[in-house]
Amino acid sequence: MRRLRGQRRAEADDRLRARGAEEEAELALLAQFMRHDSVVSLANAIAGRTGVISGDLIAAAGLDRRRANS
Repeated sequence: MRRLRGQRRAEADDRLRARGAEEEAELALLAQFMRHDSVVSLANAIAGRTGVISGDLIAAAGLDRRRANS
């Protein structure tokens, strides 16, 4: 019985840690987005770090590159 309770507590702790990590990642992404003046600028910054093509990022997000500058 003790083992089961401890196991449940550990699973709950793991879920809380995962949720916290997701929130941190979302806040970091928001901060990064706010530093850039357009979606294209952000895509270029991400592409520079990851080695992908910025146009591919914009297309994967379902955005029109011509409208992404505004």
